Amino acid sequence: MSSTADVRIGPAGTTVGFQLRNAGDAPATGVGAVYDAGTTSDDVILSVPEGSTDCRQVGRTADCRHGELAAGQDLLVYPIVLRSTPDARPGPAGTVRVSVSAQGPDGAVSASYELPVSIRASGSGLVASVGDLGSAQQRVGGGDRRPLDATVFNFGDTALPGFLLNITLPLGATFGERYSDCVYDDDWPGEPPAGYVYGPQRVTCRMNLILEPGAGVAFSDPQSGDAAFNLVFGKNLPGPAEEAGWFEAAELDDQALPDALSRTGTTAGPSLADKIAELRAEAEQRNGTGPPSRAKPRSAGERTPDEPPTTGPPATAGQHDTAGPQNPAGPQATTGGAGPARVDAEAGTNVDEFSIWTKANSHDLEVRATAVTGSVGDTVEVPYTITNHGPSDGAATWRIVAPSGTVLLPSQWCAFRDEAGESIAELSEVDCGTESQWPATASGEGVLSSVVRVKINSTPGTNGTVTVRSVGPSTETGPKSNTAKIVFNEPGGGGGAVDGDDDGLPITGARTGPIAAVGAGVLLLGAVLLLLGRRRRSTVPPPSE
Repeated sequence: MSSTADVRIGPAGTTVGFQLRNAGDAPATGVGAVYDAGTTSDDVILSVPEGSTDCRQVGRTADCRHGELAAGQDLLVYPIVLRSTPDARPGPAGTVRVSVSAQGPDGAVSASYELPVSIRASGSGLVASVGDLGSAQQRVGGGDRRPLDATVFNFGDTALPGFLLNITLPLGATFGERYSDCVYDDDWPGEPPAGYVYGPQRVTCRMNLILEPGAGVAFSDPQSGDAAFNLVFGKNLPGPAEEAGWFEAAELDDQALPDALSRTGTTAGPSLADKIAELRAEAEQRNGTGPPSRAKPRSAGERTPDEPPTTGPPATAGQHDTAGPQNPAGPQATTGGAGPARVDAEAGTNVDEFSIWTKANSHDLEVRATAVTGSVGDTVEVPYTITNHGPSDGAATWRIVAPSGTVLLPSQWCAFRDEAGESIAELSEVDCGTESQWPATASGEGVLSSVVRVKINSTPGTNGTVTVRSVGPSTETGPKSNTAKIVFNEPGGGGGAVDGDDDGLPITGARTGPIAAVGAGVLLLGAVLLLLGRRRRSTVPPPSE
């Protein structure tokens, strides 16, 4: 287990993100964690995010369920919010102890971690604000492009020498721009077919500007419809649904700087700094110069006394606020025209969630099983594959029913438990599945290949099946291919694929391919991210207010 930083908290609250990794070669189910702040000082307040359904708070601890982890899978969770009391003394404030547990193929596995917590002195207070994309009545889908309306404010009492900007999008969405002073995370293989979108889903940009107390930076101009970030959506975007994205502004010392932002020089292409300057110029030209901005670009060599030299061009503040007596309505980053963006300094935090309302979509899930040969007393492995032919990405579970005369033995992806939740040695039918999105084959993945272990007690019947069921928002278009029969050849009759029967259920050879899903055997907990959030769900960075 490892972490990138300790947690520095203030009265506004910090949503703490943890990255869990399964370093084993088998899936694990029932992944959970207990987050215990009992050893921190009395100045530290622990809570679970508002609206969380995965975590339950008991005193100064949070008990959370994190589902499953596939072999080699990383899972980012945001289970707790830490804040300090208003009169807290700055400095170290103890540790949050984390205990992780799960069920692996050989039984229970566990891991532990201690996260240092410190209280920051009164000073800067970054607040992020971002608008939703679409609505339940006006949705987005494949081929659409929409501007992201977002602002960042400094509500603290000290100037900031800059900040990191992070934007995270759901699968099926990406960024229309590629700025030279930003880093784009893209883990998907190759290039997808035209119209499909598989990454990058996250961008990190370093804003090299001095942000004075009360100043704000606008990354969009709703008046003109222009924006620094425009989101593009692919044919694979699931729906209809309310997906979530995240907009974060982090202090430079709160997060490790991505390697590409730490290196000297930048790549060719447009810069975010230039785009912010362009947005500001457009608004000033439309409305006049207005009051002078207190968010100002830093010169190439300018830095605070404790800050090391930085590289890359300085950014220019996009807009300014008019806080103070002349602005009784509250701080705002003016964008020109009526209806400037406003944000509540008391309720705001430095991470804001936004909704993406998606259009209806569909996919075609197909399951195939390979015929096998076995005799009474044998235990055989029945290969099967499940494929998402798309176009939509999705999510699925499947049920395996043993043929009469046989029983199922513990197998990958399947939950062998009795009604009390205890492990059980054999079942006549079992539910299996993943808790992650299942990408379409256009992603270069989309095929799950596995086996189920079957013990033959007497002559096998012909009523065994593997049936897949969609659990995502998209519609299934090929229900006839959702079930495959488990077939046993006559002893000595040879193995391999056989023709389907009168029911038309596919019984063919198993395809090979990458597994796109969830599970875990050995758990590692690390890469601690410092985030602040407010409102809505817990499957992505959740709220603190």
